[in-house]
Amino acid sequence: MLLHWIWFATLPGVNIRLKHQLLERFSDPEELFRTENFSHEPQISQELAESLKNKDLTLARRIMTDCKQAQLSILTMHDAAYPSRLRCISDPPLVLYYKGYMPDFEEQPAIGIVGTRKATANGMVNAKKMAGEITACGGLVVSGGADGIDTQALIGAMQTGQPVVAVLGFGADVVYPAKNRELFERIQRQGCLITEYCPGTPANSW
Repeated sequence: MLLHWIWFATLPGVNIRLKHQLLERFSDPEELFRTENFSHEPQISQELAESLKNKDLTLARRIMTDCKQAQLSILTMHDAAYPSRLRCISDPPLVLYYKGYMPDFEEQPAIGIVGTRKATANGMVNAKKMAGEITACGGLVVSGGADGIDTQALIGAMQTGQPVVAVLGFGADVVYPAKNRELFERIQRQGCLITEYCPGTPANSW
């Protein structure tokens, strides 16, 4: 169940790499959730077993409620729409939250354009122009949604009417910087805002 994926993704005391190792042994987080005794699993330490005994679904239920209220969609690693290339990195997110619609990452090359928030005027113009040329050639522009280069790249890409993706370091229901509210609303209509962070997660400088 989706609820168990969120429980597993937010489970404290277990890092992401350990979680992936567990998914190699157990079919999905629901099986892990329903397992009470890990003594027959020699690769699971006592400390890890104690962490897995935390069966509290309160946070997971709250996140699902928050997603519904904020109109966020949820993807797990086992979903067909989860970007297959993302599965190839060393520690792919177990759960993704997004707002808008998910482009087909397999149909077109995804090109990342990111840069400084305090860009030169020339840099801003070039980022906008480059992004427009990429989408005009059939590419999918992926950026971070920050001020400066990221913002200009997203604006330039959307001018061609093609989908764009903004990968956020905070909840998909959070607008940061605040002046990008209109931009984020446009992105939702023409692509998606996507993040591994649950709703309400603030934008931290680190």
